[in-house]
Amino acid sequence: MWMAHFVKRNRLLRPDNLALADPNRRLTWREFDERTDALATALLDRGVEKGQRVAVSARSRVEVLELYVAGGKAGVVVCPINPSFPAPEVEHIVRNVEPVGVFSEQQIFDRLGDAFGDGWRISIGSEAYEEMATSKARELPLPRQDDIFAILHTSATTGHAKGVAVTHRSVSACYTAMAAEVGFSADDVMVNPCPLFHGSVVIGLALFAAGGALVLEPEFTPQRWLADVAEFKATKTFLVPSMARFVLRTKAFAGADLSSLKDIMFGGAPMPQELLRECLEKFPAPMRSIYGITEGGGPIATHLFRRGEWPFDAEGTVLPTAGRMLPGYHIEVQDDSGNVVPTGDVGEICVRGDGMMLLYWRNTEATAKTVRDGWLRTGDVGYADEDGFLYLVDRRNDVLIRGGQNVYPAEIERVLATQPGVLDVAVVGAPNDEWGEVPVAFVAAGDEPPTVAALIGACARELASYKRPTAVHFVDEIPRNGAGKLLRRVLRDRLAAEAKEAEAKAAEAAKAEAARAAEPAAAERDDKATAGTGGGTTGSGA
Repeated sequence: MWMAHFVKRNRLLRPDNLALADPNRRLTWREFDERTDALATALLDRGVEKGQRVAVSARSRVEVLELYVAGGKAGVVVCPINPSFPAPEVEHIVRNVEPVGVFSEQQIFDRLGDAFGDGWRISIGSEAYEEMATSKARELPLPRQDDIFAILHTSATTGHAKGVAVTHRSVSACYTAMAAEVGFSADDVMVNPCPLFHGSVVIGLALFAAGGALVLEPEFTPQRWLADVAEFKATKTFLVPSMARFVLRTKAFAGADLSSLKDIMFGGAPMPQELLRECLEKFPAPMRSIYGITEGGGPIATHLFRRGEWPFDAEGTVLPTAGRMLPGYHIEVQDDSGNVVPTGDVGEICVRGDGMMLLYWRNTEATAKTVRDGWLRTGDVGYADEDGFLYLVDRRNDVLIRGGQNVYPAEIERVLATQPGVLDVAVVGAPNDEWGEVPVAFVAAGDEPPTVAALIGACARELASYKRPTAVHFVDEIPRNGAGKLLRRVLRDRLAAEAKEAEAKAAEAAKAEAARAAEPAAAERDDKATAGTGGGTTGSGA
């Protein structure tokens, strides 16, 4: 079986080579194989049965990868949980997957209290954990390729996260595809500052399976990333666009040794055109786009951008492509009925292949909606050209309709992101009595912020009138989750709260105005009443 096979193979071929590292621990392939065998045995000895779930909630560290592989060896389903999730979101996931036990860091247990349910709990890094990882191993009942390997939860950018059940076949298919296209090898060292609780974990597993070394960072800082690349002589890394921007802006970048880098992968969020151009100019390695989706098993398309090889359209606007499909995957752009749209037309990106998910865990309705006739409907809107290059336009659920016309927030964001002083940007739809919805922009600016007039003017020059934002809000930070994905619902909720507050203030003002208007009328009635009795209050009280 794949999960056990690649670890055993790498132990035999390179037992003393570095396999895995974080700031606190480094493991060779021999040590990693021994510890994961021991952990797998300890899980079974604890009574965890094949197919049962075990939750893992921790920052990126060696033990998280140990538990992924140990679960894979034992046939136990690993359910990673974002360690930054609040208690209600953790409770939702726990109710859904019903883990028999939880591995987490003690500070997370302390923060979340009873959110992890009634199962057993083991603190990662504790004596109890180390006893499991160093216990006596025995022969393990290997799972099958179509058994569930992990339940990875979606980013929950629009609501509660859904559990994506991926099989051992899915993960091995992704590895095969990435190895063939990216060229992972035993000579590679990858610095991974991204979390391990969602689909991007399979990129690290793919390099890991090839025998390369994986360096984990518990949390991202540009200084730590620069130091790790230099210390480990990293050949590969993965950054979300915001991370790349922070690296380029930090003072330490000028003197950093990045000469070992050969391939800088990026994904998780749209890469602004100008940022991609700057990365190509300043980083010593080409930039590789990774387009993927957790439900697709991880990466499904890629493209390598090299300095001096830049695609332009007829107007000279940069068109960063999501790339071509990876080996083993098939991608089509379809309409709502499942028909392939003509080349160049916008539709929903759909994918099929061994890497795609088995199902949404305990959610048959969502599974049936997402997987139709063997095709996974990604929810991403885009188009393909005649050479098979894929271009992303926006998320299907993010499209707003203004006066009957589709407006893609990502299109507006691309224009605003290129303006001087803009660090990050997001566009959402706001309810409007006249148009139905109108685009509203949120901008995080640098030390020299642009004016609203400059931003609106840029949109007026490059976009049709119905696509121009009707308002611009400056904010300290654009809300994103741990994977770098934009949390538009947070901004929509903010607009709704502001609208409700404005409505309440308007109602209060109207009430006050009505009260003021009533005062002269009341006084006039009092005067008439006084005149009718022939005296004032003083006279009547005398």
